Amino acid sequence: MECSRAKAYSSSANLGSGFDILSMAHTAFFDIVEVCIEDRDRESIMIESNSNIPLDINKNSATYPLVRLMEERGIKASLRVKVIKGIPEGLGLGSSGASAAAAVSAFSELFNLNLSREELVKYAMYGEIASSGSPHPDNVAASVFGGIVSVVSVNPVRVVEIPLNYTFDILLFMPLNIKIEEKTKKAREMVPKMINLSDYVSNARSISSLLLGFVTGDRELIRIGLNDEIVEKARLPLFPYYPKIKEIAIKYDAIGACVSGAGPSLLVLADRMTDENKIVEEGTKTCNEFNVKCKVIRAEVAGGVKVERRN
Repeated sequence: MECSRAKAYSSSANLGSGFDILSMAHTAFFDIVEVCIEDRDRESIMIESNSNIPLDINKNSATYPLVRLMEERGIKASLRVKVIKGIPEGLGLGSSGASAAAAVSAFSELFNLNLSREELVKYAMYGEIASSGSPHPDNVAASVFGGIVSVVSVNPVRVVEIPLNYTFDILLFMPLNIKIEEKTKKAREMVPKMINLSDYVSNARSISSLLLGFVTGDRELIRIGLNDEIVEKARLPLFPYYPKIKEIAIKYDAIGACVSGAGPSLLVLADRMTDENKIVEEGTKTCNEFNVKCKVIRAEVAGGVKVERRN
């Protein structure tokens, strides 16, 4: 049996004001997807998984991209797709995006398609449609490319890797007892349709500061850039503990903090000047005050999707 498997890391999208634009891959978690050809004369896809993911191939973030790929490329085969979930679902850590990125990458290798990384992103975006109804590209782009990425166009897909010239650690505050049905869909519905010009200007300043900070290695610019006056504010009911934890992070000299994707996880960037232990201690206490049980994960910036062929 011909098989190919791929490993893709978790990610945090938006990074302050970079809604649907910026994302960072990190080593906190990863998914593995294995795609095997069972029969080249039939057309079907069978899903196996260690988690409770949808078994409908059109609602599964790993298999729906493959359905579209096979349709568009005229590929006929019976596939067995094994999804090994390591990334917690519904916590704003790019779980569906990583599965999609790994599945498309494994499929491309298996059928010798030699898809470019931007083509991988294009097809992996279908996985986000399956999971949330919206083809947002940021998480899949980070999982495919690794590092920090900016999605500068979706039609056609164009992704730019942001040069990172500052070393930092990542702290992820993960609420373990918050489960929101169709969380990503609901979070996107909370984004305002109309905004004030002053808020737009403030966010434009933040995203430019963040990008310049990463590229030039300017700590203060990164801190200024990890702010958002529009999307995070609109979504605060989903994570009311966030403002206080961000205040604690800044108090103990973190570089900055923001919501990870659509939340409810929070991202804190720390370096040698940061008192990480105090942030974890007081941040966890704050979670408890809001009746939220938080687990803190330490991570680093991750590389892109990794593929291996197995025959």
